[in-house]
Amino acid sequence: VSGMGGSAIGGDLLSDLLVDQVEVPIITCRGYHLPSYVREGALVFTISYSGNTEETLSTFLEALKRKCMVIAITSGGRLAYLCRKLKVPILDVPEGMVPRAALPYLFIPLIILAERFNVAKGLREQVKAAVSLLMAMRDELGPDVPEEENRAKELASRIMGTVPVVYGFGHLRAVAYRLKTQFNENSKVPSFYNCIPDLNHDEIVGWEGEEALTKGFSVIFLRSPREGPEVKARIELTKQIIAGKVARILEIRARGSSRLEEMFSVLYVGEVASLYLALMRGVDPSVTPSIDMVKHGMEKLKLASRIEEHALSLMP
Repeated sequence: VSGMGGSAIGGDLLSDLLVDQVEVPIITCRGYHLPSYVREGALVFTISYSGNTEETLSTFLEALKRKCMVIAITSGGRLAYLCRKLKVPILDVPEGMVPRAALPYLFIPLIILAERFNVAKGLREQVKAAVSLLMAMRDELGPDVPEEENRAKELASRIMGTVPVVYGFGHLRAVAYRLKTQFNENSKVPSFYNCIPDLNHDEIVGWEGEEALTKGFSVIFLRSPREGPEVKARIELTKQIIAGKVARILEIRARGSSRLEEMFSVLYVGEVASLYLALMRGVDPSVTPSIDMVKHGMEKLKLASRIEEHALSLMP
């Protein structure tokens, strides 16, 4: 899966979802070049919501030159244009959203195609169950629900004024990363993430620093009935170590019976919390001036135009 930012996270989520079912690795490529082991016959999803992400266009061109099986997911732009010119399969998604808000349109197709390619089974039913769960949660987390009854509002309120650090594990690893980026983009605050058990081998020592440093952080643990006794023990030990060192220790508990439902339920609470935090801070969650500034600066190099010209030269 090749993409950047909100267009890439679907690959990470898919890998975590199917880690114990697939017989081939699911790799997410974030950058200008595909790994050398991606060769002829490999299945490459190139995902760019806008269709103009230069890194993704670069890997799209590389995949074509290496004779990979390419499928694009986009709402338009250069990627859609090139796919139609070169007769590359394309999944069109609706226009008019910020890319990170298009996650269902960019992730669900990967799940459905995984089942269609016989990579895994029973995924469609899991998607239906997850959608039903999210519809119920929508009513619980809506703007009219008071904070004392609204987990997302409560979470945002307790994070307010601190730097959120999200700790996940296993199938909630990519979920933790996604929530970190949502606090960055929506709430406009620094945010970080890590995963159990790896953080117990390095990052945990950082909390031994002076409280003048550590008290500015809130740590959010992503919890699940699937965490197992060893992960549960590590989470509780980590909480003991950081207690009194950080401003808040918080949790988001997964709901649902399947791994996919758990992932979506945690994502939903965290993402809605990032929106409420933005409103509490008086910032617009939809705009990303820093990202726009970098994009405009990079346009001077005209890389996307050169990639398009090169790709069109591959036409028979």
